[in-house]
Amino acid sequence: MLVTICLSFYFFNADFFDPRNIREFFSRNLIPGLSVYFIISTLRGFTLIPSTPIVLAGILAFPPLPLFLVNQLAVYSSSAIVYYMARYLRFDQFFHEHYDTQVKKLTSLLHKKEMPVIAAWGFTPVVPSDLIVYVCSVLRISVLKTLTGISIGEGVICAIYIFGGSFSLNALFDSLS
Repeated sequence: MLVTICLSFYFFNADFFDPRNIREFFSRNLIPGLSVYFIISTLRGFTLIPSTPIVLAGILAFPPLPLFLVNQLAVYSSSAIVYYMARYLRFDQFFHEHYDTQVKKLTSLLHKKEMPVIAAWGFTPVVPSDLIVYVCSVLRISVLKTLTGISIGEGVICAIYIFGGSFSLNALFDSLS
């Protein structure tokens, strides 16, 4: 039903979906728009959906610096919620019962090089960064190390997406004008 409504709105108001119109709309409504973006990005962590599609959509709507700052705050909040929920939902028992060998290997790797592994995982665009947060929680790696590592990896890749994508989009708009 939601898809039908959205498609109908698109067909009857196609001009609204022009990237320039989207940017103009959100520039007039920056704070509410960034607030909605923050909420969606924070809740996304429970789904294990990578943040890349949401970041790319944000590039169309928001100026790069506010988008980057709000995105980093969402990485912190989402990761912290996921970290603490993993214990509450007793994922540690589940992982140890069903994947004990893999948990031991990952534990060994993370305990040798926690920060580089967490940051590299956060930087990798094709894997959900929240998965490493779940694992870090299960393995009882410090929440501070986990949040720092994931914010470094996510921060670098999102900076590339946001600032590079915004630059490219502006260049495209300028060439079309």
